[in-house]
Amino acid sequence: MISGLTFAPIFFLPGLFTLSFLCYKIKTAINWQQATKIGFIFGFGHFLTGLYWVSIAIKVYINEFWWAIPFVLFGLPVILACFIACVCGLSFFAKNNNYYQFIFCLYWVFIEWVRSWIFTGFPWNLLGYTLSFSDTLIQVSSIIGVYGLSFLVIYISTSIYCLKYKVILPQSITSILLIIIVIFYGTFRLNNNPTSFSDIKVRLVQPSIPQTSKWNIKEFWHNLDLHIELSEKDNNPDLIIWSETALVVSSSYEPIKKRLLQMLAPTDAILLSGGVSDNGETNSALQVYNSLSALTADGRKLFDYHKSHLVPFGEYIPLKRLWLLPEITADFLDYTEGKGELVRIDKFNLIIKPLICYESIFPDFVRTSNKVADLIVNVTNDTWYGNSSGPYQHFQISRMRSVENGLPLLRVANNGISAVIDPLGRVIKKLKLNEIGYIDSLVPSKLCFETVYSKFGDITALLVIIMVLIAHILIKTLLKLLSKRY
Repeated sequence: MISGLTFAPIFFLPGLFTLSFLCYKIKTAINWQQATKIGFIFGFGHFLTGLYWVSIAIKVYINEFWWAIPFVLFGLPVILACFIACVCGLSFFAKNNNYYQFIFCLYWVFIEWVRSWIFTGFPWNLLGYTLSFSDTLIQVSSIIGVYGLSFLVIYISTSIYCLKYKVILPQSITSILLIIIVIFYGTFRLNNNPTSFSDIKVRLVQPSIPQTSKWNIKEFWHNLDLHIELSEKDNNPDLIIWSETALVVSSSYEPIKKRLLQMLAPTDAILLSGGVSDNGETNSALQVYNSLSALTADGRKLFDYHKSHLVPFGEYIPLKRLWLLPEITADFLDYTEGKGELVRIDKFNLIIKPLICYESIFPDFVRTSNKVADLIVNVTNDTWYGNSSGPYQHFQISRMRSVENGLPLLRVANNGISAVIDPLGRVIKKLKLNEIGYIDSLVPSKLCFETVYSKFGDITALLVIIMVLIAHILIKTLLKLLSKRY
């Protein structure tokens, strides 16, 4: 449970060394069954404190789904604990290997990667995110990605698992060298890439509308008025961005479209808004999308991006026929997934990588060269999770995508943390959780070169693993030679 406190917003870094204790307990386990059990117990506590906030979403519909709270609060940690159990069960068979600790770290990161895609994937709170409190420490993810960063974290955190001099010394020296390299690279990169800006003026609108009011038809016009009021303040933005499902009714509905065009007309601005759209069909042919659309002041829709990585059980029911849920959710229509394409605003010569909420947690899905894109726009709605650690974690995860790809990020939350972030992950401006307001800024410029990670992807994590192994072997060999000589 202490290890789960190492993520945002607490960042209790000493808790990382509980991983050394886990590594030690697996090495001293009697058999693989005991090692697996220890891993499961550790994993349950780790994910319970790290992901307790998921159950808070149910409070929105507490009258109908109060019974589901314990299943979500404890069920998700139970499922995810199985991954840590696998790490520990496999590591047991390497307990007598001279490189046991390295193998343990290798299994950990491999299982993190598996967790990112199996059963549609849930790569939340990877160990690399524990360093996201520091701009300097996360810069290396531009080369090795978050999985490579996770390997560095787990290697350093388990370097003191055994307090025997001959074991701890080479691992500790290697860890110190890694820390020095990460700090040096991060400092060098930040100092040599100052933030620059385009001439595009953007406004990010955060209305902080309660989730219980968001889909209430009686509150719709009030909510729309709040969005418009915040958007019409002075400064004449070129681009206005609203959050995920800011428009719960299609913008093509004439009374809504009229209000939007009246808002845009004075400045000839373009509105990017999250919303719900459909394919125009009826009955069984109807498909509904979680969308991000661009509307011009003359009423043209520039694009309609459809979310492609949907939330299981939140936006669709996996294997619906097998869950005996059609009768229970008779009025529930699954969202349809989109294609995850780039979109363009010709007026500003701007190519955008759109991300709707959950999509930002998938490094490989987001990976985009800054030779083909100029900007990441992430719209989200973290209101579901109240005043918990969830919105803070989601913000830090999204910020990492900016560093990995060398692209600026505009993040707009209904409630959560809205921010303007430069291509090195530096926060230029932001709004706090529960704050009602807007951010005016120039759009940061992308880096003039593509990052190693955006070019080669997660394969770079393998390279850093190999480099750490070589460094470990060389230092171990050197220490043996020195001990023989002196």
